[in-house]
Amino acid sequence: MTEIQQGHIYFADLNPIMGHEQGGYRPVLILQKNMLNRHLSTVVVAPLTKNLKAMGHLTTCFISKKESLLPFDSVALLFQLRTIDKKRLKKFVSALDKDTMAQVREQIFFVV
Repeated sequence: MTEIQQGHIYFADLNPIMGHEQGGYRPVLILQKNMLNRHLSTVVVAPLTKNLKAMGHLTTCFISKKESLLPFDSVALLFQLRTIDKKRLKKFVSALDKDTMAQVREQIFFVV
């Protein structure tokens, strides 16, 4: 498996879920700092959705398919931060650039 780094996108299995959590096999954005990624068996992620209706809300961030290498434009749901075991990460997809990650950090500010 590729070394897990902040800003990477992976497909992950987020089941089982409860209530309004995002679930299923879906892309997630790694948010946890790299030092912790190297030493912990868990990782903090934000689920991505292809439902662009979520875009524009505080605590979301648009991610283009050109940058993500996903087959669709997506929105990072930063209000749905979640800690998962690394075993849930199934397939590396891509790494976001510094500008997009700066936008992500701006929106996370409103969550934590």
